[in-house]
Amino acid sequence: MALLDALATLALTVLLTPFLVVLVTVLVLASLGKSLGLRQKYVQFLLKVFEDGNRILVKKFGRQRLAKEYGRHSEETDDDDDDDQESTQVICRDKLVLRPQLDKDSDDGLATHDFELGDCLDYIRTGMEAIVDDEVTKRFSAEELTSWNFLTRTNCQYEFISVRLTIFWVVGFILRYFLLLPLRILILVIGMVVMVACTYFVGCLPESKMKKSLNSCISVFCFDFLSGALSLVCTYHNRENIPQCGICVANHTTPIDVLVLACDNTYDMVGQRHGGFLSIFQRALSRASAHIWFERSESKDRFAVARRLREHVEDPEKLPILIFPEGTCINNTSVMQFKKGTFEVGGVIYPVAIKYDPRFGDAFWNSSKDSMVSYIYMMMTSWAIVCDVWYLPPMTRKEGESSIDFANRVKAEIARQGGLVDLVWDGGLKRSAPKKEWKQQYQQEFSRRLKVQNLNSEKKEEKTE
Repeated sequence: MALLDALATLALTVLLTPFLVVLVTVLVLASLGKSLGLRQKYVQFLLKVFEDGNRILVKKFGRQRLAKEYGRHSEETDDDDDDDQESTQVICRDKLVLRPQLDKDSDDGLATHDFELGDCLDYIRTGMEAIVDDEVTKRFSAEELTSWNFLTRTNCQYEFISVRLTIFWVVGFILRYFLLLPLRILILVIGMVVMVACTYFVGCLPESKMKKSLNSCISVFCFDFLSGALSLVCTYHNRENIPQCGICVANHTTPIDVLVLACDNTYDMVGQRHGGFLSIFQRALSRASAHIWFERSESKDRFAVARRLREHVEDPEKLPILIFPEGTCINNTSVMQFKKGTFEVGGVIYPVAIKYDPRFGDAFWNSSKDSMVSYIYMMMTSWAIVCDVWYLPPMTRKEGESSIDFANRVKAEIARQGGLVDLVWDGGLKRSAPKKEWKQQYQQEFSRRLKVQNLNSEKKEEKTE
């Protein structure tokens, strides 16, 4: 038994030694603000693996079969057969759309034959496709990738198409779940303990410039250490525009947005009060600085939050406050309507655009589907979290400009810089149905168009008579 215990102890020591060495190295380098650049090299290696794997996928699966999977046309189409069809097939954003073909003999583009009920079917089909795949609801689900990243939870499951591809996937599975995941869990647990201890210590200090400086150093250190639990690789652009005061607003894809921005600067935060896992971070952060948390269900809190925001902005000693005006997570493809309350407070607005690279892992959090724990588990079993951050020049509200127009102007700049789609829709549609007023507005508009069309038809008939 003694021999078995000694062997078990030796085996455990051999297994834990690499983790301890890596952990100590990360702690020392993070405290010094240095890095070995291993994450960047790791990401570059992943790009080569994805390129080779997708080359195998295309070669094995065939371009025509892949095109068929995504609803695209084969390039080898007989032009003579197309002339005989009664409707023209058009490819738009990888989807097949049918449009009724007009009679070729008509010079003015109008159909020469009598109207038949079947003439409107193609339009009905196109309209139904637009309803099913509208530009709003698809922003609340994971975006589809143009190439496979060896994760089974995105796109189709290609891992069993060929033996070589299966080997790629199995090796990646072992690497992610049996090497990276235990190390990341260890970093996460230690990082949380360090953050709670550091913020508790800072919270015990009296208000002073030293406390503010110490809080800034500790905050960046703790968040940078926690970023190792996700293998976060972030590139910051235009750092001369980093917020120093006022309000910082950014598009919202995931709770990790806070981590991404806090690794480069110190912020006070405003947001919904959470329970469970996130509440640990919120309580820890609140000890060291003036963060603002509110209950979404309590309407009276809106006035209290606006008042506290105004007081925070007017105090030059306070840190810049970080706000996500969309109010919900969008899937990294677009920016949706900004809440106007943030832009009514006044002061300088510092826009920030965040764009994640989905090839290494889907950072979007579908809060209506996944809990926070399951979401963090998915993030920690991804290859890495890679993103770009752009600090935009500060913006102020123009004279005579409404808060809504100001919010839309800031949103447009963020969408332009991040390469995102600028949408006017409210992100609240993720959890609730459209308002009755919106439906009535479109019904009235449709009714007005019908009346105009009927009047035009009657005028044409009178002229003909």
